Amino acid sequence: MTPPLDHDQFYRELTLRNAGFISSDDQCGLREAVILIAGCGSTGGSVIELLVRSGAEHLILADNGSYELNNANRQNMVVSDIGRAKVEVFAERVRQINPYIKLELHGHGVTPDNVEAMVAQADVVVDAIDVTGRSGLEMKYLLHRVCQRQYKPVVCGYDMAAAQYIPVFDYRNPDLQVLDNQLSAEQVATLDPMQACSFLVPVECVPLEMYGELDRHLAGKDYTSQLGIAAHLFGTLATALIIDLLNGRPVRDAVYVDVWELTRRRDAQAEREHQRLLDQGRQALAQWRQLPPERPDAFFLERSVKHYQAPLLGSLQSYSQFCIDRRAGIATYAIPNYQLDNNLTRQLLRFAFVHYAKVGFINPQAAALRQLHAEPLEHLAPEDVHIVLVRDSDQQLLAYSTLKAPIARGKRFDDSQRPSFGVETAFGRDLYAQIGELQDLPVEQVREIGRVTKAQIGDPLLEAKAGMLLLSAYGRLLCQADSGVAAMVGDGERQVTLRNLSFFGFRPQILPARIACIPPQHLYANRYQGREVHPFWLRLDAIDQQRVAQIEALIELDGDEFLSRLRDAKQQNTLHIGA
Repeated sequence: MTPPLDHDQFYRELTLRNAGFISSDDQCGLREAVILIAGCGSTGGSVIELLVRSGAEHLILADNGSYELNNANRQNMVVSDIGRAKVEVFAERVRQINPYIKLELHGHGVTPDNVEAMVAQADVVVDAIDVTGRSGLEMKYLLHRVCQRQYKPVVCGYDMAAAQYIPVFDYRNPDLQVLDNQLSAEQVATLDPMQACSFLVPVECVPLEMYGELDRHLAGKDYTSQLGIAAHLFGTLATALIIDLLNGRPVRDAVYVDVWELTRRRDAQAEREHQRLLDQGRQALAQWRQLPPERPDAFFLERSVKHYQAPLLGSLQSYSQFCIDRRAGIATYAIPNYQLDNNLTRQLLRFAFVHYAKVGFINPQAAALRQLHAEPLEHLAPEDVHIVLVRDSDQQLLAYSTLKAPIARGKRFDDSQRPSFGVETAFGRDLYAQIGELQDLPVEQVREIGRVTKAQIGDPLLEAKAGMLLLSAYGRLLCQADSGVAAMVGDGERQVTLRNLSFFGFRPQILPARIACIPPQHLYANRYQGREVHPFWLRLDAIDQQRVAQIEALIELDGDEFLSRLRDAKQQNTLHIGA
């Protein structure tokens, strides 16, 4: 559709009737703002069209749903929209209002893999995520966690019978905690979603009619009744709040409107009966809140990794000074943690977390109780080095590992006061007590490798070369003349980590098997339960440099010759069993 006017002329005509009530500065603020609408159903859907008609020109729409006939009582749909994705329908509709509008559509809704980037672009966020199911509640919590970290204001909506409750979380206030501490990560994992919502909505903002709906829910009703007269209130109120938030005016922390309370009359006797029933419902709600929590949903990790795809890390190109190798179409970076942007770091930790979740290393209960979709940044030390391999052509992430920083300085390895390495935390502080070659070393000369992960991209040649170049990066970093590193410790599965180290010429010395002593509630406890994970150590001056040179030479080969020579080299590989 070709608009009849150029962009600026069109916009002036579109917003002409706003003049006098919305100042030109406010109109400009709304036009330039990026607004994220998380959830395009009852409440989110009611605000989209009104924002566009008011002059918003850049929206990010996120919703994983499609229209059903039962949505028609309250959502902006027609019968021909049944079965169509909500974000696609809205994109079509708002372009008919303003053909110049900029839209970004996310048909999977809010996910652990898109939320950081969406929030980073947004000036204000509308949280209209459907929380009648656990997955929606989890994504709501994640959205607020990210908004709080990025200092973005959030407008929420809860339609209940004929009432609308709209809390505003202005995370531009650095002291405001996630959801204002109304709901914890553990509660998100263990409470019935409607029970969790009872902590988010003040009891005085729950209309009498919702107590009957709660009774029906507890009796097994598998859907939540909603009315258009409540849902469409959100569009009006939220649009007003958004315009004020964008233009720096203070707004109320919460707005509550009950249409039936405004329109219905009750005589004194009816008012007393209404209040009696309301008090009765509030007492029941207070008792329901005290019910003991359940175990976390066992499918938390499955939902978390469902739509994951290894990211393109185009921003790595600004770290060219940390590129240590560029061969076979693969670039290898070694970046100290204190130098790396936190958003990039989170993407790398998410990449490793998804890999570990898929192979069963993550304790699902521990992850659910903390609502973790990646390792926390605080698990890294400032001087840890991120080893990142990407495909040169498009910056596709191929492999990732960390070289851990020295755990202490000025102490010997045999000093009982030094901090423990991770492998010692898992298998016991006495793990290396019998390895005499380690005892006299300064502890800063010993390193540990962490988070060894590779992407599965369907190209066996590229995947194999990425694995070899990751091993090559270890060698480059640990064996350079000024590294100051003499030995390495760690653990791994015999047929994976240990086999690969040996294959490359590192000559890992495997310690006798022992049972891990890591607590069962630890995030990575599952890695050690029922698995043959072996601690190892190696001295860097014992690396088989001839073997390293042979394997490095393979990387330069192409196609079938590379795969054939690689297969032959693996068949010749043997592990070295140590003390």
